[in-house]
Amino acid sequence: MMIISKGPKIKCKRCQKQYDIDPVDFDDADISSDERSMGYELQYTWQYMSNCVRCKNELTIIVEGYEYPVGAFNYEEFTYEGCIVIENPELEIKHIEEYEDDDIY
Repeated sequence: MMIISKGPKIKCKRCQKQYDIDPVDFDDADISSDERSMGYELQYTWQYMSNCVRCKNELTIIVEGYEYPVGAFNYEEFTYEGCIVIENPELEIKHIEEYEDDDIY
């Protein structure tokens, strides 16, 4: 299972106010899977949406992490709208003894 272990640092594109985003401020991950040659690839997508407290500019962050094969970090992708990244978030694989079928598929 993949988690956001450290949130991003951003600044508003409009007024330059800086923010440290806590991982708990992101929506729960949407998880999808796709069967490939070495088993399943899991895609985790988290979204953060807020407005700048200073200028009300809309701030959106989308974090995507891929696990393939299950249990191995594959890659990550970040999308920022209305803000400039200072520091990307950090993703981490949390190993679980056994995946429940309902948790993966």
